[in-house]
Amino acid sequence: MLPPQLSYAYLAQLSLAVGALVFLAGLAVLHLVAIVWARLYFYRRLEPLDPEADRLPGVSILKPLVGIDKNVYANLETYFTLEYPRYELLFCLESSEDIVSMVVDTLIEKYPHVDARVFKSPQQHSVNPKVNNMMQGFECAKYDLLLISDSGVRMLPQALADMVRCMGRDVGMVHQMPFTEQRPGFHNVVQSAYFGGTHAKVYITANLVGINCTTGMSCLFRKSILDPLPGGLAYFGRYLAEDFFLSQYVRSRGFRVVLSHYPALQDGSTSVGNLRRRLIRWIKLRSAMIPHVVLLEPFSDCLLSGLMAAWALAFLWPSGVNVYAYFLIHCLAWLLCDYLLMLNCMESPAPFSRLAFVCAWLLCACMSPLNVLCAQCQRGVEWRGRRFRLEWGGVTRELPPVASVAAATAAAAAESADPASQKKVAI
Repeated sequence: MLPPQLSYAYLAQLSLAVGALVFLAGLAVLHLVAIVWARLYFYRRLEPLDPEADRLPGVSILKPLVGIDKNVYANLETYFTLEYPRYELLFCLESSEDIVSMVVDTLIEKYPHVDARVFKSPQQHSVNPKVNNMMQGFECAKYDLLLISDSGVRMLPQALADMVRCMGRDVGMVHQMPFTEQRPGFHNVVQSAYFGGTHAKVYITANLVGINCTTGMSCLFRKSILDPLPGGLAYFGRYLAEDFFLSQYVRSRGFRVVLSHYPALQDGSTSVGNLRRRLIRWIKLRSAMIPHVVLLEPFSDCLLSGLMAAWALAFLWPSGVNVYAYFLIHCLAWLLCDYLLMLNCMESPAPFSRLAFVCAWLLCACMSPLNVLCAQCQRGVEWRGRRFRLEWGGVTRELPPVASVAAATAAAAAESADPASQKKVAI
């Protein structure tokens, strides 16, 4: 029998309180490690390219394009001016009528010396429209090194050379950490606060300990690694998060996955609402692929971890800690760490004020738990006007459009209300 002052309920609360403080200490260590690592690693100057360019491997760049995004011309143009001697651009369009083809044709005419081709007939290999789109260029790629790069990503001139340098003999994939190009507007400050703070901390530390965190926004890999798979890249079309499973497969073949010295600069100038819908979609994908990690995800954010630690301190030292003062200090320290980390993810000073960052950071902190709740309410995912359902393990199946479902329901209702049809059934 336990003494009254050591009941099982008390021991359970004591364990939770100690565990909460240990968990918070771990988060603090991750924050500090990410800040130092980003400072030492990102935008590191490397030696100039080998003057004997023939020794450098060629790179095939897959650019899946759908419609016109903001800044699409400027973003695509950065791929025509890369400081690399041997590469080809493979633009993969969903149809010959896509208006983005006019932008691509204009750039090809402006830079005739760049090896560029356009494909306008996607193959329906799988449920993933991006994979279907890319298969046009994948099957025609001239080089073993493939770079998948989204249309909304802006690339620095030296970034491709850096990614190739990172591709050692034991490396199968090099990926870029998602960040954002600096543009005017509060929505850009919100993106910088999120991708340079919470997201950068998780992305950097996961990469350091070997946890799969790759995004297909911008990643370089060896095409030959996919040779054993039926269909090559098409094999991953069964998943909506093809980038995650592609990286997982590369690791399973004994290759390392490393991070480039240059982040991927997203330049779609999306609104705060679009960013939130995107983050909710990502949470849904993680819930289907790695549900055990998603359970801890809400507690790794500032507000919930601060509340958890405040309760733990109040339980362990009831009269020795002012929980309100602690929570305020906790949020201020988190804010400062995120700000320092974001600055280390930038090549130049932030173009916005500290006050703008504080407002954007508060918005991100408040949105985070709401995003998790919204993601758990529905398992369906909407992406580029199409609806998908995620199964456990990440396998995806496409759902019929809402308009089609509504039309079928209306037709069924009309048929059931038709006296002639009822008479036929009775006969």
